[in-house]
Amino acid sequence: MANSLFKYPEPDPRLNMGWKGLLAFLGPGFILASATVGSGEVFFAPRGGALFGYAVLWCLLAGALSKGFMAISGTRYVVLTGEHPMTRWGQIFPGPKNWFPIMMGILTIICFPSWVGGLSNLLGDVTTKWTGVLDIKWWATIYILGTLVVAVIGSYNWVEKAQTTIVVTMVVAFLVGVFAARPDWIQAFLGIFPTIPSGYEPWVIEKYADVANRKLWVELVGYVGAIGGGTYDYIGYVGLYRNKGWGALGLPNLAEIQEKLLAADPNAKFALPVEEEELNKARAWLKAPATDVVVSFGALLVITAAVTILGATLLHPRQLVPAGTQLMEHQALFLTQLHPSLLYLYYLGIWCALWGTLYSVFELYPATTYESFAPAFKVIREAGKDGIAKWVWAYMVLAGLAYNWLGLTFTTMVTYATMIGGSLTCGIWCLAQVWTERKVLPKEYHMGPVLTACVILSGLFLLGMAAISIMQQFGIIK
Repeated sequence: MANSLFKYPEPDPRLNMGWKGLLAFLGPGFILASATVGSGEVFFAPRGGALFGYAVLWCLLAGALSKGFMAISGTRYVVLTGEHPMTRWGQIFPGPKNWFPIMMGILTIICFPSWVGGLSNLLGDVTTKWTGVLDIKWWATIYILGTLVVAVIGSYNWVEKAQTTIVVTMVVAFLVGVFAARPDWIQAFLGIFPTIPSGYEPWVIEKYADVANRKLWVELVGYVGAIGGGTYDYIGYVGLYRNKGWGALGLPNLAEIQEKLLAADPNAKFALPVEEEELNKARAWLKAPATDVVVSFGALLVITAAVTILGATLLHPRQLVPAGTQLMEHQALFLTQLHPSLLYLYYLGIWCALWGTLYSVFELYPATTYESFAPAFKVIREAGKDGIAKWVWAYMVLAGLAYNWLGLTFTTMVTYATMIGGSLTCGIWCLAQVWTERKVLPKEYHMGPVLTACVILSGLFLLGMAAISIMQQFGIIK
């Protein structure tokens, strides 16, 4: 033990109390899930089902699963080492120090305004249709500024509890809707096996010219990128684990340990304890991020499958596609099929989901910015996440307002964000994390072969989808 950097704190007793005890280790994952539900599950998933029927289910589920494996690769690393993956990438990637996290940070931050502007635009659309007063742009402005005020006076614990409630409620509501819709379960099952649509159906070309003008792979990658979010969410999500104090993050001398890691030879293995007692502690602590990821992404998978099936069952046969000026209206069928009076419950649920997502990014994006640039810039490290939050919020608010007042649609705003931040950099993350583990962690701390294979396949899938869509978007391939 003399050569080890630290001893792990004693594991929380609840980690060994079965599933009831493990439920105490939920939180950050639900913030992440809620941050993606308001775009992916209420817009992109039903849109995919409406356009392509059950045949696109595999694409949406693969996107959600890939992001789940991406999440566990990052969360287990921070719990084992007390260090964010972005910090290590700045040390070990060939070339100038910190170029990789800075590049990832820049690509990620470019996407912030797309989601702030796009989510507020969706909220404005719903509220304008609901109330019949004010223009979408004015409502979007009200929501952006109002959410900023709530974020300033709110707290992390409040965000965590609110987002958990929203996600659990949506799971229940959409499951009830699916069984009431009586889908073709055989076709839904077949939809989990990959097939590539040959193109848009004739009725789409005739009725929805703006949709048909979108390249097919750009449309598909929009689903993959939106479902489960992107690096703009995950960098911050892993950073939120600092609030939990799990594993090495609970060490009283964590700042000292982090400085030692930064000063260590980047080509050497971390001096983590390898005695059986310490390895058992580490394995116990890893139950915490595993529970958080499995439960939150399990909820995300259920919502994704349910809403895609609802789109295929209720919208596809009626040739109704969320698009143009009708982004959220058609999805009301998911509840009004049960009873017409549930229309207002639908609007309330959609409002909660969308606003919950908008509120979540005000918590996530300062953490994302901090974790991206703190390794390279001492001024950011000294200011801390809370210290830079006001500057990040100012950028989010001003650029989000500009996007809306320029008249950009939700789909236009988020197209490049889903390709770059939701697919391309997520794929890079997966492969980089596997390489990082092998390079700096003792073999006792490596992911098992099955998990490693899943993370690698996730990275290749996300990178491949992004590459094809980018090449098609710019005319390199047809």
